[in-house]
Amino acid sequence: MNTNPDVSRGYCVEEREEQIAAVHRLSRKKRKENLLRPKSLVDALARPEPPSAQEIKALAEVEYGSPVTSLYLRMDPEKVVPQGKALIRFFHSLKTRAREERKDFIEALPKLQKEILNDDLEEIEVFLAQYFVPGDARSLIIFKSGEQLNQVFRLPARTITSLAIAGDLNVTPLAAVLEENEKVLFVEVATGESRLLVYHLGYQEADRITTSVPKKRVGPPFKRNEQRWLTHLQWHLKATASRAYHLFQERSCTALILMGEHQVLASLEEFLHETLRASIIARIHASPDADPRDRKELIETALRDQKAARETKAIEDLAQYKPGEQLVSGLRDVIEVFNSFLIRKLLVGDNLQQKGYVCKAHHYVSLEETDCPFCGVKLLPAESIADEIIEIAYLHGISLMIVEHRQDLLTRYDGIAAVTYPHLA
Repeated sequence: MNTNPDVSRGYCVEEREEQIAAVHRLSRKKRKENLLRPKSLVDALARPEPPSAQEIKALAEVEYGSPVTSLYLRMDPEKVVPQGKALIRFFHSLKTRAREERKDFIEALPKLQKEILNDDLEEIEVFLAQYFVPGDARSLIIFKSGEQLNQVFRLPARTITSLAIAGDLNVTPLAAVLEENEKVLFVEVATGESRLLVYHLGYQEADRITTSVPKKRVGPPFKRNEQRWLTHLQWHLKATASRAYHLFQERSCTALILMGEHQVLASLEEFLHETLRASIIARIHASPDADPRDRKELIETALRDQKAARETKAIEDLAQYKPGEQLVSGLRDVIEVFNSFLIRKLLVGDNLQQKGYVCKAHHYVSLEETDCPFCGVKLLPAESIADEIIEIAYLHGISLMIVEHRQDLLTRYDGIAAVTYPHLA
């Protein structure tokens, strides 16, 4: 007896394959309809906090079943005005170049994976055109691989502009952004109450400590009451110092800002752990209860001042190197030593924008349209040669500083300077 249901009812192979193909077409149609509202990306955008270093590491270690798209967009004014259209045109340019760079990789993909990649790129485009509002974001980062990976990060910090299509995730530029932008613990302390705020890339997490401190008597001095007040204040400051230490460690903070009256802060610092004292970047001497200033603005001002000071020192330190031998400046000369992998320290002005050409496979950049000397393939155009240099520098572990606040000091070096390995320039 023939038990094959297909054969017993005359269900031929051709009909079976046609039905399977119809299912695939229907599935494809549903995916297209879903692109009208990229729900996965929209939902991911709602996340307020930046990723942690541990989360980035975990994302990078996942084996993805489909091609991974890693998009980094720096929100320059020319990309967002007029609203949306310039950004989409720019994305089209990035997509075209990325497809050309990874032509062999894409052509070797199975049909289904090619369809998933195409859907991912279309979904990103719909998201950028209809759902993303730049606001005060300085960068947008999207990681996409079908339904397995949907991550969107809006950050108030600069990043490179890049679109990569690969078998794994490109997290290096994001890790660099997190490293360059410190996570701050902001502690404002007053008698009986301390407020603590963890701040990182615009995200804030609040905590507080209250203790019972009796009011300080006004009038003739009563030593016993005065001593009682000081003892309770010390208890409060010790509790604040202890909570600050644990919060600093638990949230992996790298900088500390203190706010309070002068004498109160001086007393608090005596109770702080030495690692916290060494991490203080600013002291704001003011009564927290009487100071109406926005705390986020105070934190960002302190971070800007600290970054500006670091930039000033780094640029001033260039004077110790001999020009032409250990110090190279100007884009053309820096590119020459950069292509030879001779650079150990690099300073790049944030406003350095010039088009160029690149071979991603061999980490070769040029200001001229030519062929890669290593593979003979024609170099692909790059909107910003500085971004290409920065991305390659990340990969090679070059000590890198992007100068934002003291670009005036970098003008004597034409916006970019490199320290080479000794005797190799």
